[in-house]
Amino acid sequence: MNMNKRIFITLQIGLISFFMFADQNLMGPNLTLIAEDFGITASKDQDLGGLIPLVFWILGGSVALFIGYCTDLMSRKNLFVLIVFIGEIPCLLSGFADTYTEFFIMRALTGIGIGGIIPLTYSLLGDLYSANERIKVVTLIGLASGMGIAIGQLVAGMIGDSLGWRLPFILFAAPNFILGAVFLLTVKEPQRGQMDHNVKSFRISDFKDFASLFKIKTNLLVFLQGIFGTIPWGVFSIFMIDYFVVDKGYLRPTATLVITLVGGMALISSLIGGFVGNKLYRKNPKYVPLFCGMSTILGVIPTAFLINAPMRTDQNETMLIVYAACTGLLIAMTAPNMKAILMNVNSPFSRGTVFSLYNFADDLGRGFGPFIIGNIFIYYFGRNMAFNIANAFWFICGCLILLMFWTFPKENRGE
Repeated sequence: MNMNKRIFITLQIGLISFFMFADQNLMGPNLTLIAEDFGITASKDQDLGGLIPLVFWILGGSVALFIGYCTDLMSRKNLFVLIVFIGEIPCLLSGFADTYTEFFIMRALTGIGIGGIIPLTYSLLGDLYSANERIKVVTLIGLASGMGIAIGQLVAGMIGDSLGWRLPFILFAAPNFILGAVFLLTVKEPQRGQMDHNVKSFRISDFKDFASLFKIKTNLLVFLQGIFGTIPWGVFSIFMIDYFVVDKGYLRPTATLVITLVGGMALISSLIGGFVGNKLYRKNPKYVPLFCGMSTILGVIPTAFLINAPMRTDQNETMLIVYAACTGLLIAMTAPNMKAILMNVNSPFSRGTVFSLYNFADDLGRGFGPFIIGNIFIYYFGRNMAFNIANAFWFICGCLILLMFWTFPKENRGE
């Protein structure tokens, strides 16, 4: 397959990912507005901030395990489009929910789409690009997804008070019905394993084959760092805007801009991380996890300043922006490198299953994290202490990544 065709497929995947992931943080900026609409203001942290993310991510991650298995067996193009439609239909209907129960069901079903396209995306990319190219392309797809998250959150926060919280769900769901149809009609699926040399055909046909994936130590470390690393992100996406508005006295547009800045700087961080990671990989693969682990650990420091920022004043708003920028810049250099590492330590015939496990690990953190924070830590310790506890999980995440310094070079298939 020539470069133009590969770029065409990649651009389509990136655009679809933009709109699919834009849905992820639409609820956070308007947590109080949604709670007031459904009459659950007193329990918003538990019902909206805890329970919905739990079901959203755990259901999505669980179904994605099956989708990942199917990814390694059947047409990925057809399955990709099907999952896009399955995810966007309930996202669209979330904007029309009349009760909390209806909204809860629609959000839970939307998680299937977001969880399902991840193993499909990286299985396709693994067969479009070689080992030396993968960090770069994963970084670009991550950029598209991250821009979707940031812009979706920004739009939801900016129009929530004037046009209502429902409109963003409709606006960001609709385009993918067209883009999915275009993908189905124009994309030719790449041959499985075409970018990997001297690889044997392999199918996961029983539990023994499935269990063999966990014998790869780097896989285990990537899964574990994902669980711990996504807990703080779950707190940012669900609670932080409402925290700065209600607990710290900042205006909703200001709070939305600050948290969107974290996401925006995280996009830059991801680009820098992918660029540096690619350079380090070419020099020596073991330097990639060393770089990622140290940047993650350093990111804990500005995050702590952001969480513990004082009550609103004009001067404090300036410092809040500085803390947000530093947090985003340091904390997101890991993501593209972890995905590239997974591609390089696994066979192209099992990547769908591996990435569904990776996604499930992330979903455990994104689901149980806000649920535990919202239902236990906030209840007993208050929001400030709960969010500081969540931040500490990034330190654990960084330490787990550092352990790959010893495992990744030995298990790297891309060498």
